[in-house]
Amino acid sequence: MKNISIKNREKNNYENIDEEIQLYKGKKISLYDKNSFSKCLLIIFLLISFILNIILILFILKYINVDNLHYEKKKYYWQEEKFKIEDYFYKLRVQYLNQQGSNYNDYNLITFQDKINWLIIHDSTPLKARCADKILIHEYSIEKLGKDICNKIIKIYNNANEINFDELPNQFAIKANHGNSYNIIVNNKANLIIQNVKEQLNRWLYMDYGEYRKEFHYSFIKPKIFVEEYIGEKLKNYKFLCYKGIPRYIYVSITDGGNKYRNFYDMDWNFLDFHCLSEPHPTIKYPKPKYFEEMKEIAKKLSSDFRFVRVDLYELENEVRLGELTFTPMNSFFNCTKKEDEIELGRYIDTTIK
Repeated sequence: MKNISIKNREKNNYENIDEEIQLYKGKKISLYDKNSFSKCLLIIFLLISFILNIILILFILKYINVDNLHYEKKKYYWQEEKFKIEDYFYKLRVQYLNQQGSNYNDYNLITFQDKINWLIIHDSTPLKARCADKILIHEYSIEKLGKDICNKIIKIYNNANEINFDELPNQFAIKANHGNSYNIIVNNKANLIIQNVKEQLNRWLYMDYGEYRKEFHYSFIKPKIFVEEYIGEKLKNYKFLCYKGIPRYIYVSITDGGNKYRNFYDMDWNFLDFHCLSEPHPTIKYPKPKYFEEMKEIAKKLSSDFRFVRVDLYELENEVRLGELTFTPMNSFFNCTKKEDEIELGRYIDTTIK
């Protein structure tokens, strides 16, 4: 009986299998039906596209400088003049309210601070970006003066990892070209912690100083690192305030007893009782520079293309050196304790829209 029941189960199984085969035949199932074939083609296409994209990305990373792509984007941004002006107006309103208890008014420009902020909004030109670039300023010096009076550049780098410190002299200055105070003065290379220096330089390199400080012309400088010759640390620095090619005021910083003072002078080296940035020194009257007349001529020529610029000059033992051209001194907040001083400093800035 047991053998008979097993045979019956096997027979029933075979009959079921035959029924299933007939069922599948009736449906005419095929591996090559249209839907399955389309899905296969789509999968193959997606795989090929993925592989091609990977190859393209690898090619870009190998042969194209990503920093250049970033810079080209900024250049386009510059040409379109799509600044975030609304953000800047917000910053102005907050800072004016905090400092002065009043709001910034683009149509009631009275003080030096008012007019510098107006220039940031309406006059952030490509030429300013070029001249604020600590490397390209060498070319501008040659164009305007017939010679380069900037500090000599030893070498230029795209990033800090390119620097071979063994090749550099024992004393030098290493800087980034696209902002303010991006510099390290080295008077003894043996004391450098090179890894720390590289990390600091790369942090500067990838910071958009113009966006951070809202001094827009800096944003359109291609960031680089450069090494300058060492000319000392305690230098005589003279800052000429120039208006359309006419230097009208000059100030110098004096450190005495740990306190910092700023003395202002006119173009005949007469002391001016301006109380701006800090108080004037009560007793020290800074001596007239040896090359004062030459400095004035240099300031005239370098400022002739701009409504306002501060020309920073150093007096060395036997020559004058150009430090930089500054279009937004003190981030445009050039505070004076006496309102009439700030009005006087802004009096010659042209704010007509051309």
